[in-house]
Amino acid sequence: MKRIKENPIVLTGMAVLLLALLVALFLFIRFAAKDACAQDGDQIGKADDAFSTPVPTLLDLYATYDRTEAVQIRVYDHRADRLITMDLEEYIVGVVAAEMPVRYEFEALKAQAVASRTYTLYSVAHGGCHTNPDADVCTNSKCCQAFSTHDRMQQSWGDAYVENYNLVAQAVLDTAGEVVTYDGKLCDALYHACSGGRTEDSENVYANALPYLRGVDSPYEDPMRTEDVELGIDAFLALVREKYPGCGVTEDNTKESVRITETYESGRVRKMRLGTTEITGKQARSLFNLRSTMFTITWSEDGIVFHTKGYGHGVGLSQNGANGMAKRGAAYREILLHYYTGVTIGTVRADGTIAFPEQTPDASAAPFVPEE
Repeated sequence: MKRIKENPIVLTGMAVLLLALLVALFLFIRFAAKDACAQDGDQIGKADDAFSTPVPTLLDLYATYDRTEAVQIRVYDHRADRLITMDLEEYIVGVVAAEMPVRYEFEALKAQAVASRTYTLYSVAHGGCHTNPDADVCTNSKCCQAFSTHDRMQQSWGDAYVENYNLVAQAVLDTAGEVVTYDGKLCDALYHACSGGRTEDSENVYANALPYLRGVDSPYEDPMRTEDVELGIDAFLALVREKYPGCGVTEDNTKESVRITETYESGRVRKMRLGTTEITGKQARSLFNLRSTMFTITWSEDGIVFHTKGYGHGVGLSQNGANGMAKRGAAYREILLHYYTGVTIGTVRADGTIAFPEQTPDASAAPFVPEE
């Protein structure tokens, strides 16, 4: 049998063609698989998105609270210069956010919510905001209560905005409608930052002696808020002479003519003498820009030193004291019953009337005993 002679050129061409076919097949399979993986990846991505952690959202105040039963109030926003009608509980969230540090204990936040709600409704019942006749309350803390809008909360809290808002809102919702009453009527539920160890009788700071605003011990101030304010002799004399030009205080007789002459049981200054002029502790606090009227004085080489304790007027609920009680196991109602003497906790209805549950805590409740 005769063999066909092999042609090297033909064999080389066939090899090249076969190699080209193999490369083409490989690329086809690769791109087909890649496309399939891409499609699968899209589906996986969509599935992952469905189960990914959602963006934090604000607590819905009315998810469990009947909006039809909400009390409506008129709030004058002094920064935006506008009158807003809003639900009471929504307003209280903004007040608590502005008036009490969000880092405070949850039970202290709840006590603040009840105090702020009571203060608001007391204002409504007694003629509303004194500087804005069309409003029930305003957002100026020098007149009514401080208030934070959502924008201000975001600016203040930054990345913790949602978490902090939800904490404050929960404190408000947990106490929704609750108010402090005395003899069946709303209390003027005053509060302040820190008492310095004991709160003050209302008549020692304001005009009226109210039975539920009695001075009580506040042993768990946390922290106590002490501050030393030193004024050089020239600065001190300038303030005194401008306000009381005929008092007779001079550089030579300052130490002999300036002294505290009378204090209240709490330790707050009742009267202080500036030469021939006698002023109140409140006047001294304003004149020398002090945190409270609970102060003593000493003299340094350069001038006078005011040693203050506490922060604020000292009447009613001490926020620092409430936080200290909460840290030691006190519930918000125990805190309120401690700082407001002889009161009862009730619930306000949409029509403004107050309901008193059969088991409402009142002045007969046992005093708070801190946890060991």
